[in-house]
Amino acid sequence: MSFADSKPKLRMLEPLPINHEGKNLVVLRDPTRLSDKSLTVSPAAYWITTLLNGEISMKELHEKFKQQFNTEIPLGDIESLVGLLDKSFFIDNENFESYKNYITFLFHGETVRKSALAGTSYPKDKDEISKELDGYLDGHDSPAKAPFAIVAPHIDLQVGGSTFGPAYAAIKNSQAETFLILAIGHTLSGDFFACIDKDFETPLGTTETDSGFLKNLREDFKEPIFENAFAHKDEHSAEFQVLFLQKLFEERKQPFKIVPILLSFPENIDEIDHPLFNLKRVERFAKALKKNVDAMGDRISIIAGIDLSHVGKRFGQLEGATKSLRKNVEKDDREVLSLLANNDKDGYIRLMKKINQKNHICGFPAMYLLFDLLDGKKGELLGYSQNVEGDNDSMVSFAAMAF
Repeated sequence: MSFADSKPKLRMLEPLPINHEGKNLVVLRDPTRLSDKSLTVSPAAYWITTLLNGEISMKELHEKFKQQFNTEIPLGDIESLVGLLDKSFFIDNENFESYKNYITFLFHGETVRKSALAGTSYPKDKDEISKELDGYLDGHDSPAKAPFAIVAPHIDLQVGGSTFGPAYAAIKNSQAETFLILAIGHTLSGDFFACIDKDFETPLGTTETDSGFLKNLREDFKEPIFENAFAHKDEHSAEFQVLFLQKLFEERKQPFKIVPILLSFPENIDEIDHPLFNLKRVERFAKALKKNVDAMGDRISIIAGIDLSHVGKRFGQLEGATKSLRKNVEKDDREVLSLLANNDKDGYIRLMKKINQKNHICGFPAMYLLFDLLDGKKGELLGYSQNVEGDNDSMVSFAAMAF
């Protein structure tokens, strides 16, 4: 088949508009981090990528470009662009599948889940990141009796550090032996949850995963639980929590363990008829999880690593994150947090069905399970923040709570 007749399909990418030396450009990157490459293209080239849906031939795209921009470009230029996308593993084809299978094979062969964010989202140097974390934790109260559970952000540390701080300072005096981390699987698609049987490594050291807890969870759930472990490979929502725990308890004589679980299912899970994504199965998993949490008593503590609303241009709202939109989102966010603090799960579900198509609260599934695990414990809001990107282009909100 000639290139003109081919119909390449672009993988789901994250486009980031930038301005470089007065020129508007778009940076394309893989939100799943399967590929660590990025590609900077012109707005016209980006327009071409949006039509790479596996259904339109390059000959047809060439003609559409002429109609759209009232100018013609050589078909070879389009071929070069597709070639660059392919080399970056951005095209859904055999080249990408071969690459994915290779890195999946390597990951499953490793005994430790290595840091995916050190050197990019936070310093790779141990002393540097230790000092940075100290700055986030300093000045916040640490009650003598640590709360049973906290909510902390999972946004980048430089953005959310001041909100991570009060959440983790609250558990500084915790004597828990195991920390259950309910995090969000941003790339999880094969199931609604992903457990992992690997220890976690960061520049601050290696933390053991509680294999005994996971063994019991597997027995009570009566299904395999490590089938989607690969979703943890580059996921930041759990890694940031492990990093803070390592810093918080670096001088502890008795090492702590972790149980990181990634979650991903929508607010209308009760309306979905699917072999894996269905309410009955979610509730069965939650019941098995609660049984094992209850069995550990004071020896376990819970961390929900979540962000709240995602609004603006990056998330499909063309008007951007306007001041009025941000005000309305904060009202919704605070109502969500109030329902969580007061253990009103039914009210939470009703509200999320009402607002989440526009607010995109990614923390929904972790909060959903947290309700059951809290067992009636009340929550206190420790901090709330909104991070606005660009010229009010987009906004992500996040909070800290203690229960």
